[in-house]
Amino acid sequence: MKKPSFYIEPLAPAGLFVLLFVCEQMVCVSIITSVLIHEAAHLLAALFCGERTKSVRITPFGISLGFSLPKTYGEEAFVALCGPAASLVYAAFGYFRGGAFGTEVLIFSAFLGIINLLPFPTFDGWRILRALLCRILGFDTAERIMHAISLICLFFAWMISVYILFYSGANFALLLFCAYIFAFTVIKKDCIREKKMV
Repeated sequence: MKKPSFYIEPLAPAGLFVLLFVCEQMVCVSIITSVLIHEAAHLLAALFCGERTKSVRITPFGISLGFSLPKTYGEEAFVALCGPAASLVYAAFGYFRGGAFGTEVLIFSAFLGIINLLPFPTFDGWRILRALLCRILGFDTAERIMHAISLICLFFAWMISVYILFYSGANFALLLFCAYIFAFTVIKKDCIREKKMV
C-alpha cells in the first residue's frame, strides 16, 4: 500500500510557533486535543467506509487529511460530518467537566466544529453540501453552485473581519484567515476532488 504524502504549507511553522510559544499551556493543550479528536473522527469514518489516507497536510490553522475518493456521495457526506460531530461531543465533555481546562475545551472544540460546517472550500460543511448537491443536481451544476456559495460566504466573512479590525483594533487573525481561504478558493479551486462519484 502506498504511503500517504506529507505536506507542510509555508505559513504552517508560524502557526505552530504561535501555538507553542505565545499561547498559554492550557490553551495549547485544548487546541491540540480538539484538532486531533476532530481529525481522528474523520480518519475512523474513512477507514470504516474503506477509504485510505492519501495525504497529510499541515496548515497554519491545523491538520488536513486527504482520503481516496469515496464510493458514493453518501460516504463523502458521512466522513465529512464525523469531524464536526466529534468536535461538538468533545465540547460537551468540556462543558460537563467544568473548570478552566473544561472551559477552554468547550470554546475551542465548539468553535472548530461549528466553523468547519461553513461552506468554505476544504471545510467539512463544503464537502457535505457539495455531496448532497452532486447527488441531487449532478456534478457539474453542483460545482458551479458551490463555487458561488463559497465566494459569497467569504465576502461576508471578509467584510465582518474588516469591520471588527477597524472598529475594535482586534482580531487581525480573522482577516488573515479569510485571506487564506479566499486565496485557496480562487487559485486552487480545481484541486479539490473533481472526480465524479456514483
